[in-house]
Amino acid sequence: MTNGADHEAGRGRRIAWHIHSFGKVGSTNDVARRIAQGGAAEGTVVLAETQASGRGRRGSAWHSPPGGLWFSIVLKPHLPAERAGGLSIVGALSVARAVADVAGIDASIKWPNDVVVDGRKLAGIMLETAGNGVLIMGVGLNANVAPEDLPKLEWYEATSLLRETGRTFVRGALLARIAREFERRYFLYRSPEHHELVEEWRELSVIFGQQVRVTARGRTLEGTVHALDDDGGIIVRLPAGAQEKVLPVGDVTLMILPGT
Repeated sequence: MTNGADHEAGRGRRIAWHIHSFGKVGSTNDVARRIAQGGAAEGTVVLAETQASGRGRRGSAWHSPPGGLWFSIVLKPHLPAERAGGLSIVGALSVARAVADVAGIDASIKWPNDVVVDGRKLAGIMLETAGNGVLIMGVGLNANVAPEDLPKLEWYEATSLLRETGRTFVRGALLARIAREFERRYFLYRSPEHHELVEEWRELSVIFGQQVRVTARGRTLEGTVHALDDDGGIIVRLPAGAQEKVLPVGDVTLMILPGT
């Protein structure tokens, strides 16, 4: 990653990227949290070849074989808690755009944190707190993962760039592209113009207008995704006509219901 000139990125603002590269770690998020608590600067990246204990939302395991792109970023966004969770959408948008540019794949966003290709999970975003307003954004992207090494899970089908294209990719170049895409959207999300990201999210979203079942904060709702909000939340219209907003924070799950 470099800090070369890019006048459109984040209204001219830049992140000073610093990469810490490892072979095998338990979790890049855990390593990033430790160094963040030791004073690491925003833009510190923990990159690993494999993770022994990678995880997704709700504590689920994240399979991290060689060939994938597994990394975490230290962020200091100075955002209120109700808006900080929306950075998972910023991360997902950035990965989807980078994949489209580098691999020529039309990737979509499944709220709250997945990047998918025709319904198959390509990448996931894991946002965690590290105290004192610091966030850790973990990214797991199945880049050069062979089809036989992808996880076999009953609740979703996984895919990789290798599976979708039949080609391998230079992961460093892919990481740099994700960083560039993220940087611009990160500063935009923190600015008064953050609503501009909603249109892009709507364009790439697979849930807008869909009938869904959402579980959040111990409650389960069924209804239609009526709107996408500029803080990363979704507005669900219930069968009786009422609307409820759900933020992408905590243990949130979403299922697109059959027939929609």
